[in-house]
Amino acid sequence: MAKMDVPVQFFQSVIAIELAVTGALLFQIRWFEPRELVEREGLARHGPWTRLFMAVVIGGTVFGSLYAIASGGQRSAAIAVSVGVAVTVLPILLRALPPLTPLRADAAATVTGVFAYALVVVILVVLLNG
Repeated sequence: MAKMDVPVQFFQSVIAIELAVTGALLFQIRWFEPRELVEREGLARHGPWTRLFMAVVIGGTVFGSLYAIASGGQRSAAIAVSVGVAVTVLPILLRALPPLTPLRADAAATVTGVFAYALVVVILVVLLNG
């Protein structure tokens, strides 16, 4: 058996985090509510391209982790799945922060939060690459 660059537990943790994030995203987009209820209440549903993009990122992250576990845990796979997790957590972060509207004074908090999040992701990628 070949020596792994990244421990298998890292990829197992990524899979567990992705499952939790996927559940949160499904509730956030009201996936489990009947379509009639959502339409009657006039709630916005995310478009099909947004859903497809998120499904591809989530699937790529989970299957990328499984591939990395099976093939020896390369650093490049660890970086790719880390970025995948960061992308899937972004909609939850944006929902928690104040909305970006020009008339709101707290829009700067949202911009600061997103930049701080991006900085943390970049630092994680640099640490994984080093």
